[in-house]
Amino acid sequence: MASSHDGSVINHPTASPTKPSFFRSIPFQIAIACGVSFTAPGMWDALGGLGAGGAAEPYAVSAANALVYGLFAAVCIAAGAINNRIGLRYGLALGAIGYPIYGAGLYTNNVAPKTWFLLFGSALCGISAGFFWAAEAAIIIGYPSPKDRAFYLAIWQTAKAAGPIVGGAINLGLNAQTSSKGSVSSATYIVFIVIMCLGLPIALLLSPAEKVQRKDRTLVVVHKQPSWLAEFKAVLSLLVTKRMLLLIPAFFISYFYNGFMSTWLTTYFTVRARAFSSFFTNFSGIISSFLIAGLLDRQSIFIKTRARIAFASIIFILIGTWIWASILQKQFYDAEEPPVFDWFKGGFGKAYTLIFFWQFGGQAFQQFLYWLVGQYTTDISSLSYHCGILRGFEALGQTVAWAMQSEGNANHFVSIGLNFGITILCIVPTWIVLSGLEHSHEITVTAGEVSSTKDQDPDAKA
Repeated sequence: MASSHDGSVINHPTASPTKPSFFRSIPFQIAIACGVSFTAPGMWDALGGLGAGGAAEPYAVSAANALVYGLFAAVCIAAGAINNRIGLRYGLALGAIGYPIYGAGLYTNNVAPKTWFLLFGSALCGISAGFFWAAEAAIIIGYPSPKDRAFYLAIWQTAKAAGPIVGGAINLGLNAQTSSKGSVSSATYIVFIVIMCLGLPIALLLSPAEKVQRKDRTLVVVHKQPSWLAEFKAVLSLLVTKRMLLLIPAFFISYFYNGFMSTWLTTYFTVRARAFSSFFTNFSGIISSFLIAGLLDRQSIFIKTRARIAFASIIFILIGTWIWASILQKQFYDAEEPPVFDWFKGGFGKAYTLIFFWQFGGQAFQQFLYWLVGQYTTDISSLSYHCGILRGFEALGQTVAWAMQSEGNANHFVSIGLNFGITILCIVPTWIVLSGLEHSHEITVTAGEVSSTKDQDPDAKA
């Protein structure tokens, strides 16, 4: 362990052996993080994929989700500093606690509506998940070497999507005979809650950052501030930098579509059509994640060019989906009665394809933003701050989006217009940030350099 000039502490792990331990390797760490993502937020997303958490009416659940994301936004920004002090393993474990309680709240709301317990579960989930979101993003981006980040981001997005896919298969099996609108069966919730409970023990298997062993023998550098107050000051200093302020509109809008997509599903689709969507739609996110990873990790293309091509492609898709949504919504409002789509029956294709491409573009945009902030971080601690801010403003956007959906008579064109407008608004500031992207800023430290430093540093511990 060595001290920097500003008094902060840099943890240098022991030099990596010639053959890295499997349990300290990057693939194992990513597998653990993905396992928790599958069991906790993956199952949470599966419930969301049903529309309104599987309920018959979206409004109470939309209000609960607004509460989740409101607490999320407040906790997530601070969690970057807290996770840096307690360690990402414990931040991940702490974050997994709230998900099964949220699932229990949805279950009780479905069986015998108890709004207080739904809101309690939502509040607890919002607080704990703030730690989870900040930790998992820092692990997925910070543990691998910079040249492998987009690939592992795609693996992570696949694990996140696998939760809703498996959950969607469960939904489909339990609700395939329900060809009307309404709520899903109670057994659906019980299965999800059991799976969500596995997140905590899996999270505790993660290795501390300073013990992780990369294949190229570079190390994960942990740069802790000398005090808790200094950690929070570091987050605040980063938040007010020009680059982060320019990226806030992109962070805010990146998941804004999700609330409206849930209401759209609940309003216009039967239960089994929603179950089909919760199963199949996530494949679109997997496809877009690997497509964007193939571009962003292509070292033969200059990094700025890669970033610009990826961003322009994503924006083109997102704008296209909101134009498409405007056309369909006009048709639905002009109809004598609001349409209700059952799977593979009249009009289902044109309405469902929009949902598929919402997810396709939305997941690609999220992955791009994670990759982008990773290029500007110097170590895992800096990355923890960046991810906390990114996910905090992402959660703030979802808070607004879900709050808008909690009103029973909300005009859908308002949601469509806001999504379209903020997407347009984020283009110029994000492009300015991309224009300054020249290379990865991560400090590269090898095991050999650590051994040499320890020989010279009287403060270093063997």
